[in-house]
Amino acid sequence: MRGESWLASERRLRRRHDGGASGRSSETPPSDLGLEATALLRELGAGRVPRLVLIHGAEPLLVDELAAQIAAAVLTDPAAAAWNREVLQADTVTGDALVTAGRALPLFGQRRLLLVRGLAEAPAKALDRLRDAIAGARAAPGGWPADGTVIVLLAPGADRKSPALRVLPPADQVEVKAPAPRALPGWLRGRAREAGLDLAPAAAEALVELVGDDLSRLAGELEKAAVFVGPDGRVGVEVVRALAGESRVRRYWELGQALEAADRARALAVLAELLDADEEPTVLLGQIVGHLRDVWRVKSALAEGEDPREVAPLRRGRPAFAVERVMAREEAVAGRELADGIRHGFDVELRLKTRGGEAAALLTLLVAELARG
Repeated sequence: MRGESWLASERRLRRRHDGGASGRSSETPPSDLGLEATALLRELGAGRVPRLVLIHGAEPLLVDELAAQIAAAVLTDPAAAAWNREVLQADTVTGDALVTAGRALPLFGQRRLLLVRGLAEAPAKALDRLRDAIAGARAAPGGWPADGTVIVLLAPGADRKSPALRVLPPADQVEVKAPAPRALPGWLRGRAREAGLDLAPAAAEALVELVGDDLSRLAGELEKAAVFVGPDGRVGVEVVRALAGESRVRRYWELGQALEAADRARALAVLAELLDADEEPTVLLGQIVGHLRDVWRVKSALAEGEDPREVAPLRRGRPAFAVERVMAREEAVAGRELADGIRHGFDVELRLKTRGGEAAALLTLLVAELARG
């Protein structure tokens, strides 16, 4: 069909293939990225690259990786790649500038790649201007972009209601879908195979359990594991727990250190990292309240003329210098402030258990209060 986009053609063929009494297909798509992304990958594998496409999805990692695969298909000559790759930002480029850039011809090569980043963050009015400019350029004689030029618009994080998805018609869009939670271990194992690693099923499950469903963090932990494995490339549970578990323990330790040092900025930054890693809010609260209890025990021991370094709840598992840090914090905290902090902690616990507030906001306010100098 003349003028039909590659994606519209793919959808038309799939509807024809899926037709029948049930209206369903018994085929399983060969990728976890969604049918549209899978269709694009097939096109790239066959040497066909769309001239204009908008890629969006909730996971920035997957959007960027699909864009990288397009770039690899377009810029096949490394010597000419630097001359034929241009990046624009959606919030600053004008419609006229984008149209002009799309009409440029490749230099020292057969194809040219133009990336437009940041569509999801650009103002709606700027996106509308880009949409109108693109529509006008495509309707002009000769079409747009120029032969040999491929334009990829990127909108990671954009949902279906985002103004970013109005820039191009749906037939020119690809949604990259993250794997379902239950499919994450399989996704990890496939990614490991591509990197030449043998990730055991139990190790993949352990990694998801320790890190959560953040794909960027999961991919990062897999890259760390690749450094420590032997020549056989096998990644077992022990490697995963040693690396991912160590990172988690280290962040909890840093949170305690920041609270003891009354370093509010650092404490809030570490708390944000833990929340982003989907740590259980009640576990985080336990860590924070545990710091308060240690300070309270130090204050009580000193009031009774005891050496806090000999108090059993503090001494267990903590060296003397660690207790001394708590002692230093105790000197800066008045008894009333400490009591208010403990009451605040109990109030946060009650609200967490009764869904009386958003967990991240409650914990952030509590840490900001406790870590003030």
